[in-house]
Amino acid sequence: MPPSSPKRLADLLSTGRLLGLRQEAERRRATTDAVRARLPEDEAAHVVSATTNEAGELVVVMDSPVWAAKVRYRAAELGTERLRVRVVPLS
Repeated sequence: MPPSSPKRLADLLSTGRLLGLRQEAERRRATTDAVRARLPEDEAAHVVSATTNEAGELVVVMDSPVWAAKVRYRAAELGTERLRVRVVPLS
């Protein structure tokens, strides 16, 4: 049997398990963009990512404990009652 021809990345990302991964990445990017849009510019610059978890909490990942502390008080501005802020320092 001859080897299968290479597949285009766009084709791989539009079917099967990779489709689900692509959709999840797009959802997280949209959530991150929405969170950044609702925060002051200086705080938004330190948002690494944002998503919702299984419990329905908005989870915002920040790059610094100082900025995370500020965002913890912005649940109402972010449109949620359930906010969890994590810190993942960037190297």
